[in-house]
Amino acid sequence: MNAEECSTPELPRVEIDHRLLDGKAAGPITVLIASDRQALLLEWMARLKQAPEFHAEPLTDPARLGHSIEQKSPAVLLLDRAMLDRLDGGSIQTMHAFSANTRVLLLWDELCDGLVVDVLRYRFHGFLLTSCLPEVGLESIRAVSRGELWLSRAALADAIADLLPASPSIVAVKPLDSASNATTLTQRQQQIVALLRCGYTNKEIANQLGVMEDTVKKHLQSVFSKLGVRRRALVALRPSPAASSRI
Repeated sequence: MNAEECSTPELPRVEIDHRLLDGKAAGPITVLIASDRQALLLEWMARLKQAPEFHAEPLTDPARLGHSIEQKSPAVLLLDRAMLDRLDGGSIQTMHAFSANTRVLLLWDELCDGLVVDVLRYRFHGFLLTSCLPEVGLESIRAVSRGELWLSRAALADAIADLLPASPSIVAVKPLDSASNATTLTQRQQQIVALLRCGYTNKEIANQLGVMEDTVKKHLQSVFSKLGVRRRALVALRPSPAASSRI
């Protein structure tokens, strides 16, 4: 028997699809874009259509967000922050209930103080600037669909520092009478804070109390001033001051 007869026969080459190694077929990444800003919606729909791995659908009615998540079970929800305050409690609960299947990226126009706090408060999976480069936007969607968070370390550190109470050693001590007056909420403000902590939007609070939405906003501005905060997300983290007898 010569050397040629002893040689191992060449096996046929098998192409391995690494997307199947986890036992799942990798279909398109379904993305639901929730925004009623037409220009923003069209721009992001066009971006996602350029990449065949994505299947994008628009949503413009905040009242249908919860139903759409239940029916379509998208892998990623791109949620316009402008729509966030108009969501009802049911839609937010649905997002939390489907968080294992639907990851949420908050879209906004600028990197502002409350952006990362909103991500943490609502247990979203990151944020994305509307003006980011197309390739950055696509990579962020891929990342969160894999279960990653899309948050920079610096932004996350700033948000956590903002949420934590200041060290007692650096807090200026105010006279007792002025501190008491400054942090006393009226009964109406106490009612608004209680509803805010339950996740109600300004509109829902107004409906519950039978007042105008602008009235709720004015009360909240006064609450922010009294509690020394700048955003509604931080109100839930502060202890409630005693109520005064005024409405």
